[in-house]
Amino acid sequence: MKKIKVYIRLFDSTAFWGNVYLKEDQRLQDLLNDERKFIPVEKLEEKRGVSSEDTYVNVILHKDGISYMEER
Repeated sequence: MKKIKVYIRLFDSTAFWGNVYLKEDQRLQDLLNDERKFIPVEKLEEKRGVSSEDTYVNVILHKDGISYMEER
């Protein structure tokens, strides 16, 4: 598995940075278009800007709630 940094925007205008995991031969488009309805994401929890104190929390997103996802 490879970790990919992504920027995600939801239909309710919530936006955040995070990580998703892909198989070695998989693209982000493949993840978004597979048969699963949910995607596990490591969501960045920022503490007033990027710092060494940043932490990630695991969240599960329903694909129907995602309006935009870009690999960064």
